[in-house]
Parts: sequence; structure tokens; C-alpha cells
Amino acid sequence: MVISSFDSPGNPHYDGGGALVVERIARWLASDFDVTVLTAGHRSGTEMQNGVRYRHLPAAWAGPRAGQLLFHALLPFAAGLMPADVWIESFTPPFSTSFLPLFARGRVLGLALTLSGEAMWGRYRLPFFLVERLGLRFYRDVVVLNPADGESVRRYSPSAAVRVMPFCAELPQVDEETLGQGEHILFLGRIDIWQKGLDLLLAAYEQSGLTMPLIIAGNGTQGDERSLQAMLAATSRDVRWVGRVDGQRKEDLLRCSSFLVMPSRHEGFGIAALEGMSHGKPVVHFDLPALRWMDGDIRVAPFDVGAMAAEMRDLAGSEEARQKLGSTALAAAQEFGPGQMAERYVALAHEMLGPPA
Repeated sequence: MVISSFDSPGNPHYDGGGALVVERIARWLASDFDVTVLTAGHRSGTEMQNGVRYRHLPAAWAGPRAGQLLFHALLPFAAGLMPADVWIESFTPPFSTSFLPLFARGRVLGLALTLSGEAMWGRYRLPFFLVERLGLRFYRDVVVLNPADGESVRRYSPSAAVRVMPFCAELPQVDEETLGQGEHILFLGRIDIWQKGLDLLLAAYEQSGLTMPLIIAGNGTQGDERSLQAMLAATSRDVRWVGRVDGQRKEDLLRCSSFLVMPSRHEGFGIAALEGMSHGKPVVHFDLPALRWMDGDIRVAPFDVGAMAAEMRDLAGSEEARQKLGSTALAAAQEFGPGQMAERYVALAHEMLGPPA
């Protein structure tokens, strides 16, 4: 079994939620299958991690965006050369698909962690969505993380078997007596100014007049990080960028937050939101179709900075509201534990392989 994904843990340009999804799926499947993850690297090479073989296509040297295009170009050749009973293709921006069903030897499962064509059209004014829609027609099996993306895939590929399989988060022990408490507002995610809406977040925080500090946790490309530094230098508000966080430091930031903000212009699922919900934290976000799976959240009209500022101000000023929403969010998060998701992915892999020869 092969899983192709441009992003991977340790990727200097991204290392985002998609990398975490692929890493976990690979570990789950490795209990029953011989799994290879084909990902981008600066040079060709192979290594083993947690029972999974990682092979690198030399595409990362081209940078974060040209590297994605090079990865798309190399992937069909790799699919034709690598034997695989099942090939799981994690869709890659800017136009998602690499048309692998036309090149792979075995059955192909499209893993639509995000459908990026429309978003990239909005960002670059290039019709990437036309390539995406054409490519989707060749897939017999597609997994999406949210119902909205499922509807999109069915629209452009009516014959495909589309399965909605949301991702999961570890479920920590939460003292419900502490719900509603917190010291700061938290943004957790990749530093991508446009996609993650960090410009909108800083504008909303400025308008809110809040004294509760805003902590931004995450890393991104050098260009986006420089842009963020310039934006922070231009504000007098209490905004702290702490860089990438993992492990206990990440847990502490989540546990001590009052609520999370997700000002994204485009999302595939919103893993950071689920992580916040699993700690009993409300999430304030723009009302994107891909984020309507949440509960205990506050939805703001898309990209309305003034409305987001008002919601942040109201929530920061009401521990009672945070406690009520946090309790709902915590209950909803219990449906997204890792055990159930692992079983579903392993069962799907066996289903695609069919009966033994």
C-alpha cells in the first residue's frame, strides 16, 4: 500500500495538519499492510519510521509552491513504477488531483483532505478548479473530511463512491469545573497569511479593544513568517507569536486558553478546532461550509472583521458563555476519538483490496 503526500512531518515549508493525518493513517494501516509513504524531499531517499517506509521524491528543493507543482509532475511517473495494490493519493494544492487512476497499477483512493481548486482561484486568479474538476472524474473512490466537500466531489464525479470520514484528536482528561476559564485567546495552525486569515484576525483583534492577550502558535514559509513579523511590528496590541508548538507546550497553550479563533478563508476540516474542542474550548470562526461539523462554536459571517471583533469581545467578557459553549464542544469532541477512525480506515483498505486471491 502506498500513500502519496507532498507534506510530511518535518517539512520546512508546511508540516501542517495534512501531514499529521497522513502519518496517523499510515501507522494505522501498517498493522495490517506493508505501507510506503511517498512524500517530497530535497533529494531521493528511503527511511523507516514507526513501521512505515518513507520514500522521498526530489521536489522540496523547488520551494513551497513550485515544489507542489513539481511533485504533481513526478507523481504519475512514480505511480507507474511503484507496484501497489492500493494507492492512497492525498490531494495536493493548487489543483488537488494528479490524475493517478490513469497511471497507478492498483486501485486508487483519493484522500481529499482539502479541495483547493476554488481557493487557489480566489488567491491567484488562475483557474486551477477546472483541472481539479476534470481530475475528479477519474476517481472511483474518494474520502473527504466534511460533508460539504463530499457534495462537491459527487457533483463533479457522480459515479465515485464518496465516504465522509472526519479526522480525530486525542481526547485528554478535562476537569469540567475549569470550563470557561482561561488566560488568553489562541490561534493554532500553519502561518499562511491568506489561507488562514491572519490578516483578518489581527484586524479583528485590533477593533475588539481586548486586553486579553492573543497568542499565535505555528510556523510557515519564510515569506509568510516575515509578513507576520511585519504585521506584528505595526500593532501595539498584546499579540504574541510563539512559533511551532508540540507536545506538552501545545497542551498547556490549549488548556490555558479561553477560546480559539479560526479566521480561515479556506479549510478542509480544521484539526486545530477539534483539538480545542477536546479541551472544552469554544471556537470562533468564519462560517465556512467545511467547518459546519462543529458544535459549541460561534460562527461569524464570512470575512466580516467587525463581526468577528464583536464576537471575540463578547466571549472574552463572559466566562459563563465560555463555560456553556465549552461544555457543548467537549461533548461533541467525544465523537472524534482515534480508535474509531483507525478501525474505519483499516476496514476501508480491506474493502478496497477485495477478497483474497
